[in-house]
Amino acid sequence: MKFPYRGRAVAFFSVTSIMAASACAGDNGPKPPIFKQDRLVVGVKNDQPGTSVVDHYGHSGFDIQVVYHLAKAEGVEPKKIAFNDISSDDRERALKDNRVDLVVATFSINDERLAGINFAGPYLVTMQGFLRRKGDVPLKSSDDLNGKPVCAWTGTTSEDVLSKQYPQIHQISGKDAQDCINKLKSGEVAAVSTDQLILYGFAHVDPSVEVSTVTIGSPNNYGVGISKDHPEDCKELAAKIVDYVTSSDWQNDLMTAFPELKDGDHWKDFQPKPQQIGCHDKPSAVVPAR
Repeated sequence: MKFPYRGRAVAFFSVTSIMAASACAGDNGPKPPIFKQDRLVVGVKNDQPGTSVVDHYGHSGFDIQVVYHLAKAEGVEPKKIAFNDISSDDRERALKDNRVDLVVATFSINDERLAGINFAGPYLVTMQGFLRRKGDVPLKSSDDLNGKPVCAWTGTTSEDVLSKQYPQIHQISGKDAQDCINKLKSGEVAAVSTDQLILYGFAHVDPSVEVSTVTIGSPNNYGVGISKDHPEDCKELAAKIVDYVTSSDWQNDLMTAFPELKDGDHWKDFQPKPQQIGCHDKPSAVVPAR
């Protein structure tokens, strides 16, 4: 499948956004449904194997399958989807600036973000964990990393958890996922910490690293980020996510992206409960995962 040229798609959306903004200046009424537009622009990652990565074939990964599944449920053809590569620390701002319609980029729902944007979901739940060099002494608990450098990248909840809840660990900030992986492989840090699902993706493509069984923090709930200007679209998406998560398609998509999760039905650890899923529009609106 060919994907639309990202630069062109972004430029197209910018022009139409400016025209729409001018036409609606001073109008506080409801915005047109995003799924009725000529193009659906979705912010995604480009450097996370398993969840969302780019190669010469285009974008692939679990998050990309989530986009295609939800878009189809909303009547949007694949050729009308434009993927806009986005960094962790730019996800919320891209929605507020109307550079993207949705963000599907391992985007955890939390109170701080809910103050500025809405989320439909969660479509996946994951704990935070650690990636180590294969052959290093296995971790028994996070205490084994006290005083040691551990990398998390900027703009993630993982960075916040390390700095605020585990000050005894020497947190090193990376500019992105690959930067942290490079620091680990060079020996600059003892571990990389982020969501376990993301770590499984890196371990799958790099046999020199492995995911520890040790987890920290609270469950991270991945949601579809959407502007507060589109509450009805958010509710529609939430209903479609319930249908998706409770179907065999969700399980198949997850295990295709992460084959290791087939063993012992480990994939079930990442499946949200239907009662968790909704349009979350204010802080403390998320039902705990466990």
